[in-house]
Amino acid sequence: MKLLYFSKTSFIGPSSRYRIYQYIPYLRKAGIEVIVAPLFRERWFRILDLRWRPLRAIAKGLYAFMRLFVRIWDLLKVCRYDLYCFEHQAFPYIPALLERFAQKLNPNMLLEFDDAIYLTFLHKKKIPRLIRMSKHVIVGNDFLRDYVLQFNPNVTVIPTVVDTDRNKPKNHYHPHGKLNIGWVGLAYNFSYVQELAGTLRKLRREFGEFVFTVISSQGFAIDGVEAIFKRWSYDNEVKEIRSLDIGIMPLADDEWAKGKCGLKVLQYMACGVPVVASPVGVNNEIIKDGKNGFLAATDEEWLEKLWLLAQDESLRSRLGQKGRETVEKHYSLRIWGPRVARLYKSLI
Repeated sequence: MKLLYFSKTSFIGPSSRYRIYQYIPYLRKAGIEVIVAPLFRERWFRILDLRWRPLRAIAKGLYAFMRLFVRIWDLLKVCRYDLYCFEHQAFPYIPALLERFAQKLNPNMLLEFDDAIYLTFLHKKKIPRLIRMSKHVIVGNDFLRDYVLQFNPNVTVIPTVVDTDRNKPKNHYHPHGKLNIGWVGLAYNFSYVQELAGTLRKLRREFGEFVFTVISSQGFAIDGVEAIFKRWSYDNEVKEIRSLDIGIMPLADDEWAKGKCGLKVLQYMACGVPVVASPVGVNNEIIKDGKNGFLAATDEEWLEKLWLLAQDESLRSRLGQKGRETVEKHYSLRIWGPRVARLYKSLI
């Protein structure tokens, strides 16, 4: 069996890394010859980090235009494969022309997405069309599945999962120096963390000194809080997460956030780091409040639960270990790798 997967990005992009690249060994072991054709490569992320907005917009446009021709060239190859899958879409910003062209060459088209992309500009009509066109749709959570079912009954939920062999749990819960509260993610999601600025300042007054670590492509400051920036890299990601004493995932309670698949929570939990997260979307399924982590909806709940973890090492240890157990049982690549391979083979 041969599968051609049109990913959004190269391995460096978290969505593509967790939706296809980490599954490649399992697919090949199952006898599936898989080729990944990324739309955007590493240069895309360097462009996104440009500080001057006009330069960033021009660079994005030029690079995307260049990559459009690469994608068209890759689309010409779909007839050589048993299945092909688009992660989100063939190309953003334009109608579903490329997908229709590919479908004429080979009707065995799959679609996969792990965000509520149908809410974004130019995609409110396009994504339903792509869903209807697809032989099968793969999504990251039940919220997205319910949306797809409006247009296509052939849908499967594959949750975002993590490699528990790579993401080893931490083996101690006593802080090295100041308590370390942290967040990992893409820079364009900083706004979620900024909403907690007041809560973090209150925590500093009530608990005492701590550091707030940002693991991303760039850092940001919070007035009244000592912030540390750790540049994200694949090689150092696990080490930096394991160094945290508490991991956070704040979200807005809106339709976009409900489409998210809880990656940050799973990364923290896999590394044995106790987590506090907003009770939005899939976070409510992953976290059982007070048992394997904490959920916090209001500023008062965020302050209370961060304070509880900050002052109680045994509580951090208990929730961290229970979080790790949750990932091992339900969100481990070892469990889901063979399942994903069986799904692709069943769709021929």
